[in-house]
Amino acid sequence: MRAGLTFVCAMAAAGAAMAQDSAAPNYAGEYVMAGKGFGEADSAYAGTCSITPAKDAYAVSCFNQDTRHTYVGKGLGVGDAFSVFIGDVLKGDHREIFAGEYLVIYKRNEAGVLTGVWTHAESAAAGAETLTPKK
Repeated sequence: MRAGLTFVCAMAAAGAAMAQDSAAPNYAGEYVMAGKGFGEADSAYAGTCSITPAKDAYAVSCFNQDTRHTYVGKGLGVGDAFSVFIGDVLKGDHREIFAGEYLVIYKRNEAGVLTGVWTHAESAAAGAETLTPKK
């Protein structure tokens, strides 16, 4: 429980830092996604991602062309680091429930390209991914 509380406090501090850091880059935009898991049998994948402002964070929606699946989540940017918690939206009888599956951590370069690594919450799966701004 203590580790979970520490994580929540760290994320709140990061969000506050982002809100106060006027020099932080704006991550909003449309991106071309390319990635591959680290496993030998993992296939490369491609798609698109949309990042839009959402209060002090970002809403993220990525479409994987190969699986024809859309993942949604939230992101935080601090300096050149951008982190995303992303997964499926499960439709229930009364509401939609977000089921976050992946943590992705990107580093932004001068051209605005986000290069990152991801891990899956429920397995040992991990990989690398690049988001390139659409021109």
